This record gives sequence, C-alpha cells and structure tokens, in this order.
Amino acid sequence: MRKVIGIIGGMGPMATCDLMLQIIENTQVECDQDHVRLLIDNNPTIPDRTEALLRGGPSPLPELINSARRLTAAGAEALTISCNTSHFFLSELRAAVPIPFISMISTTVQRLKEAGCRTAALLATEGLTTVGVYQRELAEAGITALVPTAEQQKLVTEIIYDTVKADLPLPQPERFQSLLDFFHQQGAQRIILGCTELPVAVKQYGFKGNFIDPTHELALEIIRWSGAQAKTAEQRTSAGS
Repeated sequence: MRKVIGIIGGMGPMATCDLMLQIIENTQVECDQDHVRLLIDNNPTIPDRTEALLRGGPSPLPELINSARRLTAAGAEALTISCNTSHFFLSELRAAVPIPFISMISTTVQRLKEAGCRTAALLATEGLTTVGVYQRELAEAGITALVPTAEQQKLVTEIIYDTVKADLPLPQPERFQSLLDFFHQQGAQRIILGCTELPVAVKQYGFKGNFIDPTHELALEIIRWSGAQAKTAEQRTSAGS
C-alpha cells in the first residue's frame, strides 16, 4: 500500500517546487497512477530560520508545527521539510505529531557515508552553518566538514537571499564558481548544497562541482518511503542524455 507523504514547504516556494519536480522526475512510472501521492503545505509565512537562530527573530517553530499538524490531519503518513535549516527544529516537530519524519540531512549524510566520502564542504545558510547540525551528523559518520570563512559565507548568503529568494540575477557568478573550485582544492570530495535555494542556483547558472544535492537525495528517499520505485542511476543518466 502506497504511503501519502506530506511536505512542509514555502521555505522558499521555488525550492519546494524543485523538490516536487525531482520527485516526479525520479519516479519509475508508466502512468499517472504510479506517481507518489503528495500533500504540500507551501507556507511562506514561516519566519526566517536564520533570523531566528542568530538574530533573535521570531521562531519558525509554531508555524512549522501548524504545518505538520495540518498535513497530518489531511492524511499524511510521513512528513518531511523542504528546508535544510528548519531541521534544527526536527526533534520538536517529531514530538508534535504521531507520524515519522524523513530527514533531509540524515539522508544526505548517509549517502555520503555509503559513497565512502571522507571530506565534504558544506554550503548552507549562515544559521545552519553556525548551529552545526550538518557538522555533527557528518562527524558521527566519520566525515570531515569544511565550512566557509565569514567572508565566503557572505557570497553564499547573497546567492540564497539576494538571488534565488529575491528572484534577481547574481552579479559576477564566476565568484561562486571560484568558491567551489577553492573547496575542491582544499580536499573536498563532495560539496553539500545545504540550502534548498543552492541547487536552484546551480541549475540556473550552470555551476560546476562534485555536488551532493540534499533536495535530490530527499526526493529519492520520499519515493522509497512512499512505496513507489525510484529510477536507477542508469535510468536517470539515460533520461538526462
């Protein structure tokens, strides 16, 4: 029996659409009925997570819980969040509803571990990088995390907030490519696109790097949880050629 998956979205709306598109594109189907059944609460009123974590802004937790309960009441049998930074609040969310959560961060770290990755660069919001959620899970998996300097983080923040979320062009995109090249030179085997706006920017500007996209890994995990069949790596490669 297929499970209904609920997605707490709106952080931001474009990233939520990216997750849904990746679920659709990566499911083995022969007809509409083979796709994953999704309930999505695209809730852009959830307060900014970094503002809450670092600068005393309003907590997103009440709205996150509201979304979780709304989706549960609507029939979701498992939940997930299309936002890396919101995973800081995952333990409180798990306590608020009687159904399981699929963690984007745990899924990503597990895939890195399975691939034998020993060193990964983390590009994420300032809030998530500062509170260290990814770094702790990476360390537990035996993976060294490389993080941006304060100056490098400004560029990552610019792409997240001033480009993708604001729907504006990125000035001098070669600056970000240089940052990616820097981390590979520092020994990063993979670069974690640890904010859901970053994969959107990578696709838009064609940035090059040995990335792991948590949105993509979450999409595959959602497909598996639902009971549908995810495309194999060979099928994904063939579809993209």
